[in-house]
Amino acid sequence: MAPPFPSPTAIWRDNTYPTLSPTRAELRATGKTVIVTGGGTGIGAETARYFAEAGASRIGLIGRREQPLLDTKASIANKFPSVDVIAVSADTRDKLAVDAAFAEIVGNGKLHVLISGAATLGPMESIKEVDGEKFLNAVDHNLKGSLWVAQAFLQHAVPDAVAIDVNSNAAHMSFGAMGGCYSVAKMAIFRLWESVAAGNPELNIFHIQPGVVDTAMNKEAGGIEAIGYEDHGKWSANMFREKTSKPTLCSVSTSEL
Repeated sequence: MAPPFPSPTAIWRDNTYPTLSPTRAELRATGKTVIVTGGGTGIGAETARYFAEAGASRIGLIGRREQPLLDTKASIANKFPSVDVIAVSADTRDKLAVDAAFAEIVGNGKLHVLISGAATLGPMESIKEVDGEKFLNAVDHNLKGSLWVAQAFLQHAVPDAVAIDVNSNAAHMSFGAMGGCYSVAKMAIFRLWESVAAGNPELNIFHIQPGVVDTAMNKEAGGIEAIGYEDHGKWSANMFREKTSKPTLCSVSTSEL
């Protein structure tokens, strides 16, 4: 299909395809410890399920709301009882809470994969009309959470660990006057993870733009109806195996991986 947005890839996809299947031998995550922030709902929860299908031995779910985390944990345990799932309610803005959550999940082991997906949308108003304090607080919320998560990741990561920043097209292109707060926050987070990659070339740091996925946050921003397009892509649990010393910009739904 023709890309509805500017595409960095030759092939644009709006749905999953067989080569992303977590059942493929080369995509197995056997023995891996995985942490997903924002793991209770939406993209984070679905990602955790795919890692379970790929054979991860331990999956840590971190989020502010306990019940969605427990629901996701139960759904994984029901289908993949051999996977050790640990749900920890923590606000990523709280450094001590983030550090404690990572320590509880990793234990005496090491962290192999991080999915950094926790985020907040912030006020959907134009720069002219927005409450400045609400705007800045939302940017601070997103950036501070990513910083504390990045630092905890670096503390526990194996030498060739993978970190995936669930970013947004909004960091790189305009989605209108009402999206300024989220766009600013996502660009700041993008640069933060670039700095992590520059300082730790042995690690595998990636950004992804998941496209227009029907999640609660997407609905809060106006939903699929406002954009007129929807991505249906689901993740392979270990789709980012190629080693890189710098961030890679790609999309779950658009990249030929």
